Amino acid sequence: MPDIAVYSDDLKDEVFRFTFGCFEELGKTFAPHGRHCFYNEIEEHFERFWCLTEGGRVLGTVAIAKLDEKTAELKALYIDSSLRGRGWGYKLLDEAVSFARAQGFLRIVLDSVSKYEDAARLYRRYGFTETDRYNDNTYADVFMELVL
Repeated sequence: MPDIAVYSDDLKDEVFRFTFGCFEELGKTFAPHGRHCFYNEIEEHFERFWCLTEGGRVLGTVAIAKLDEKTAELKALYIDSSLRGRGWGYKLLDEAVSFARAQGFLRIVLDSVSKYEDAARLYRRYGFTETDRYNDNTYADVFMELVL
């Protein structure tokens, strides 16, 4: 049974392996020495980063980043294809939202891509609603928020 753990550096190689695989499956390129360089210093770039692990393998991730004193951003919500549709995405999302609420954030925003329909369905089911663009991510065309 998988477990949700707070990221530590001993998980870095597994996070990279998992993220490379997820991105490949989604038709994206993981660029840890370019666009995704923040993965090299996870603890410095996120308020908290969680890993769904089982038997030493990372099978999911989610993170909260601080945009400003009132706003957190949901980042890096990925689930191994073998676990999708089994509630693990919701559990990771709930972990991140609970943390953001406890930290005193008033809302959480996220960006995504419209072709990731399952992700959008999960966010809507959790209570996220469409909002205006809040960043310059040229890849994103979906912007959502959750008022805490």
